[in-house]
Amino acid sequence: MMAVIKWRDSYNTGIEAVDLEHRKLVELIEAMYINVRDKKPKEAVEKVMKEIVDYTQNHFTNEESLMQNAQYPELDAHKTEHQNLIDEVAVFQDRLLNNFPDGREDLYHFLREWLINHILDSDKKFADYMADKQ
Repeated sequence: MMAVIKWRDSYNTGIEAVDLEHRKLVELIEAMYINVRDKKPKEAVEKVMKEIVDYTQNHFTNEESLMQNAQYPELDAHKTEHQNLIDEVAVFQDRLLNNFPDGREDLYHFLREWLINHILDSDKKFADYMADKQ
C-alpha cells in the first residue's frame, strides 16, 4: 500500500530557499502518487516524471550553489548523493517507459523515501552547518 507524501514541519531546514523548493518537490511527488493511485495513462505519468526530474535538477543546482558559497565542507559528498539520485531515477524512468504500467509504484516509493531521507539527513546537516556560521 502506498502512503501519500505530505509536507511536515520536521522537513524544514530553516533555509527558506531550500525549504520552498523542497515543498515543491513534495507537491510533485504527491502528483506522482495521485497518477499512480488513479492508474493514469502513460503520458500523464511521463509528464509528472519529467517535471520531477527537471525541477530536481534545478533544485540540486541551487542547493549546491548555496553550499559552495557557504564553503560547505561536505559539498562533494552531497553532490555525489545528488548525482546518484539522478542516475537511479534514470533507471526507474527507463524501466517505467519500457514496461508501463509496471514500476509506477516502485518509482513513487523510491522518490518518496529518497526525498524524506535526504532532507532529514543530508540537508539537515547543511542547515546545521549554516546555523553554526551565524
